[in-house]
Amino acid sequence: MPWPRKPKTLDLSAFEKYLAEQPQSNLPATLDAHGPALVWNRPLDIQLARFDVEGMWRRIGDRAWDILQHRRMSDIFPGEPPCEFRRYLDILRRSSAKFREEIFVGLRHPSYEPILVPRFVFKNHSYVLGGSGSGKTTHAMAQILLQLAEEYTDSKNRTHPRPPIFIMDLKQTGDRYLRSLARQIADERGQELRFFSVDPEYESLRFDPFYCLRHVTYPLKRTEFFLKALSMIYPEGYGSDFFTKEQRSQLQEILYHARPTTMDEMIAFIRHATQGKSGNKDARGLYSALSAFGYAKNLHTNGEPLGVDEIIDFDRFFDGQQVIYCHLDSREQPLLSGDVGKMLLFCLLEAAAQRQKRGVATQCFVAIDEFHRLAARNIVEMLEDARGAGVGFVLAHQSSSSLKTRDADLYGTLFENCSFKQCLTLEDPRVIELFQTIAGRTVEYKHGGSTGESESTGKSSSFSTSQGSSGGVSTSSTMAILGGPDTRSISDSSSNSTGTSTGTNESRGKTETKSWEEEKIPGLTPEMIAAVNDTNLLSLMHIKGTGGRCLTPTGGIPLLVQGLYPFTEEMAAEMTSESWPTRTLSDPEWYYEEARPSIPKATAGRTKSRSSPGSKKSLSAGTPGRSSGFAGANEADQRGLEARIRDLAERLAPEMLEESMDLLRFARHYHISVADVIAAGASIGLDLSGRRGSLTPGEVRRLKRAILFGPSADPPTP
Repeated sequence: MPWPRKPKTLDLSAFEKYLAEQPQSNLPATLDAHGPALVWNRPLDIQLARFDVEGMWRRIGDRAWDILQHRRMSDIFPGEPPCEFRRYLDILRRSSAKFREEIFVGLRHPSYEPILVPRFVFKNHSYVLGGSGSGKTTHAMAQILLQLAEEYTDSKNRTHPRPPIFIMDLKQTGDRYLRSLARQIADERGQELRFFSVDPEYESLRFDPFYCLRHVTYPLKRTEFFLKALSMIYPEGYGSDFFTKEQRSQLQEILYHARPTTMDEMIAFIRHATQGKSGNKDARGLYSALSAFGYAKNLHTNGEPLGVDEIIDFDRFFDGQQVIYCHLDSREQPLLSGDVGKMLLFCLLEAAAQRQKRGVATQCFVAIDEFHRLAARNIVEMLEDARGAGVGFVLAHQSSSSLKTRDADLYGTLFENCSFKQCLTLEDPRVIELFQTIAGRTVEYKHGGSTGESESTGKSSSFSTSQGSSGGVSTSSTMAILGGPDTRSISDSSSNSTGTSTGTNESRGKTETKSWEEEKIPGLTPEMIAAVNDTNLLSLMHIKGTGGRCLTPTGGIPLLVQGLYPFTEEMAAEMTSESWPTRTLSDPEWYYEEARPSIPKATAGRTKSRSSPGSKKSLSAGTPGRSSGFAGANEADQRGLEARIRDLAERLAPEMLEESMDLLRFARHYHISVADVIAAGASIGLDLSGRRGSLTPGEVRRLKRAILFGPSADPPTP
């Protein structure tokens, strides 16, 4: 969005005052109406041009970054609005292509050198850790998303379009600042922000998992997808492995044989197969995980057609470079929010993988605030697959201990899978230990020494003067034991003495010893940790995987970075107070009618029926507007019974008597000629060449076997 620019003018009032105070003889002579005179008090009439700050930086070009390596922007432009970040960003956008491939993340502490990180680092995921109020959203996530969402041209003159942005907010009441940031990104693209929430009080898009998976036609793959998305693939081991396989086999059987076309149908089939005395109790977790989907607001599960502006479509998300903001209340609805959040992420990743197979892969970025509320083994493992599918994650949460689940501690895996890491608070011992390991050790010199003086006075009849010096160097080293520091000490000494006697004897002596010690200490010191926890927006940052292609190389070690707010205080306050689109719930019964229970009130107790045995009329459940005729557990029983009857009929068909028919009708039924029917009859010893009447059921059965299975399949004639 455009930012107001303050014009600069040159004030010459002080210069004019100086000229006016000078003697007359020093001023130029001018003519007035009365003749020659020296006029010295007339104001200086000079037309001043406006001082264009923007034009100055454009003329400087890439050298601006060399200037900024030594001075902060606030020192160069005193009196500017307090949004230093925007100045750095403007210069970065006006610089050459090699700078536009970089992202500005802050100033190195304490030298204030700008830190630029290549964009490709963020394709390999980024991780932000910070306590409440540390600025992980208003500073760290905001500055990354603002720059990743831009279009840019690289050094090879290739234009990279604006990537799709998917933001997931798991805070209880939602982050108004983050949503306002997403709206600004969408406004810059000329788009409307697309918003989804499971909270029934907000106007929202609809999410249909079956619709998002419409390209996945292989039932076995769908089975694996739902198990992964619902975190129902348990760690291998006695007991847990058994339940994983039971749920897999049950869901696989339903998808292959019952063939549900909507989420409601699949949930009803699962309920019928796992509940009751004859149900598969070992697979009851399937129904427990999916049952809430049929009741949740803004989840579309009945298959009714919706407009493109009403439903989440990840194909359109990629093609249109859309910005989607997803709010999931993980405090009041933790179970539903966790399941829906993981289902959304896996649907997005599946769409990205399908596009990659078709050769139309599009880089996109997914930002998740309070990521720990989705913590699960398969979510962290998903990061490995997301990188190859062109999906980069920006993850943020408050404490590493929140990633410790019942099965495993996911923090280490997450730390390894992110190329950009930024910590705005350092209080967890595990985090400090990891950064200390990465930082290694540095050399520090410690100086020391001692000085001594002596003086004596006496009477003497002799005069003498003496001066001497002595020095020595000794070196000692100590081997570090049990991880202690390596030390080396060096010392030297010198002494001077003089004496003078003129009837009296005076002598003075001075001894000075100098020493210094070389010690290897951890690169991350306690003083650095205290500075991060005490200084606003000061963070410890680690960048890996640059391969030396970073304009401000960090050597692969953590460094202290002073961050900047991306917006002024006034604008941040406006963003924080921006309201969300709400829905008024006036009638208490309205929500229950819209919640779509498993058995709708209008259809409870009703079953499907066919108008006639040969009718092609679709089955109806009695619910207006529903595309599917399946609406509850009672119809699930009937659907299952019909499937069993079909299987039984297929097994009994070879043993059943056929209907009698003539040769012409038999030939048309099997799409062959009458001559082929006569030849098939001759192969089994049945003469039909002169037949005028109908074939008997036994003859029809023998001919059918001969045509379908060959003459050898026909039993001998008794």
